[in-house]
Amino acid sequence: MTENYRLALLRVVAGLFVSAGMVSDNSVIEKLPRHVRNAILQILRPAESATRRVVAMVARHLAIPDYVKPALRKLGNKGTGKKHGPRAPQFCLIDPRKYFPELHPGRRNPRRNTKPNGSTEPQIQVRIAGFDGQPDFVIWSEPKAVLASDDEVPAKKLCRRLLALKLALEDMPRQAQRYVREVAKRKAAAPGPRSVPPLRMGLPPGYRRKHTHEIDEILWDCHCLVRQNTRPPDIG
Repeated sequence: MTENYRLALLRVVAGLFVSAGMVSDNSVIEKLPRHVRNAILQILRPAESATRRVVAMVARHLAIPDYVKPALRKLGNKGTGKKHGPRAPQFCLIDPRKYFPELHPGRRNPRRNTKPNGSTEPQIQVRIAGFDGQPDFVIWSEPKAVLASDDEVPAKKLCRRLLALKLALEDMPRQAQRYVREVAKRKAAAPGPRSVPPLRMGLPPGYRRKHTHEIDEILWDCHCLVRQNTRPPDIG
């Protein structure tokens, strides 16, 4: 069953490669039109989530090893090491965590507009007297320029994510071994964010209630299967 979903994801990734104009595994596009980049991201995020769940299903029969903390590498003299080519990107097996503002009271939401009433005036500095009588300065940052749909934006990181996803789907046994090692690492970690399971609870990242693309159906099927077939997590 996992092989069917793996092939379906490879077909979706092949379409993303064509959309990005990547003709080979080593080709990295520096810039893409904004509408192309956004269209790829709408499919790439659920494809990555589905791939993580396929990896979890492949790794469900593997035994979780005892975690051994890696030894620190000794740094030798500069120039004595071998020179290697660019390193292949590595697929991330950990779901991005949800952001809860109530857990971070001192953290400012970067998406919130810091100017009153959405003002688009140049950057200004206002002097405000605090409750203790000391002057306090508030700086409203200048808004970012509005980009058109055809404007080119950086796409190097996006292409590396595509390549990492393709390499992961082509070598599932290795990704399953990485997954069980990650579970062992989080099982041995102290209580906290680093001890929770790699796959987060609730709806998967990139899930859309209205299924508008093939990847939405694949993600939902993989999410349901991994919740039914995998053993209950013993960490977290």
